[in-house]
Amino acid sequence: MSDIDISYGGQAVIGGVLIQSPTGWSLGIRDRSNNLQRYYQERVPLIKRSKFWGAPLIRGLAALIDSVYVGVKAITLSEKIYSEFEEYEESLLSKILSYTALIGILVLMIAGPRVLVEQIQYSQISTGLLEGVLRGIIVIIYIYLIGKTKDAQELFEYHGAEHMTIAAYEDMKSLDFNDVKKYPKEHIRCGTSFLFLIVFVSLLTLPFIPNLNLFLTAITRILHVGLVAMISYEILKFNFKNSSSLIAKFFASPGIWTQKITTKVPSNEQIEVAILAMANCISNSEQTNKFETILGNAKEVNHG
Repeated sequence: MSDIDISYGGQAVIGGVLIQSPTGWSLGIRDRSNNLQRYYQERVPLIKRSKFWGAPLIRGLAALIDSVYVGVKAITLSEKIYSEFEEYEESLLSKILSYTALIGILVLMIAGPRVLVEQIQYSQISTGLLEGVLRGIIVIIYIYLIGKTKDAQELFEYHGAEHMTIAAYEDMKSLDFNDVKKYPKEHIRCGTSFLFLIVFVSLLTLPFIPNLNLFLTAITRILHVGLVAMISYEILKFNFKNSSSLIAKFFASPGIWTQKITTKVPSNEQIEVAILAMANCISNSEQTNKFETILGNAKEVNHG
C-alpha cells in the first residue's frame, strides 16, 4: 500500500456510490436520465472530534454511529438525486409497514434467537453459542434473500465499484479507469466484514451473558451489540494494519467470503460513477485540482 495520509471508506447508494473521508463525504450518482451528478458535504466524524470518541474501543461505537447516520442521510439524498428531485409522497401505510418491518427484524435479531434456544435445556454456555450461531444464520439468509432482488443486484455492483476505486487510490494514488479495473471487488475494510465480525465476536461473548427474562434479555442484547461493535472495530483496524499476518487473515476471511454475496462485478458505467465520487471527495478533502477533468463531466448538486 502507498503512504496515504487520509483514509477513505464508503458504501453503495441508490444509483451510485458514497465516499467518506475524515473531513466530509461525497456522492457520485448516475440519475435515471443517465446524467452524472456529484455532491459533497463537509462533516468531521465523531472519532475525530475529541479524545473521548477517538479512544480505543469507544472509537468502535463512534464508527458505528457515524456509519448509520451518514449512510441513512446519503441513501435518502441519493434517491432524490437519482429521481431528479421529482416530488413524491410516501403513504402513511407504507411508512407504518416499513417501520413495523424494521422493528420486527430488530426484535428477531436481538431477542428471537434467545427465545428459541431457551426452549432447549442446555447449559448457559451451550445456549449462548447456539444463540450466536442462529444470529449468524439469520444475517446470512437475510443478505442472501435481499441479494435476489433486482435493486439489490445493482446496489451490490456499485458496492464492488466502490471497493475497486478505493483500493486503486490507496495502492497507486490513481483513479485511471484501467487501473481501477485491476483491483478486486472485495475490500478488507468493508462494512460487510465489520458486520460479520460483530456476529463472530457475539458468538464468542454471548455464552457469558446470563439468562434473564424477556425484557432484560432485550436490554442486555442491545448493550451487548454496542460492546461487540467496539471490539469488532479494533479487530478490523488490526486486520488492515497487519493484513499479511495469519491472525489478520483468519479474522478477515469470513468477511471477505461474505462479500462474495454483497459485491458483484460492476459495469464500466458503474466504475465511472465510483471514480467520480472518489475524485469529488479527494478534491475537497485534499484540496487538489488534479481531478478537474473527471469532475467536469458531472453536474454539482446544491442541496441544503
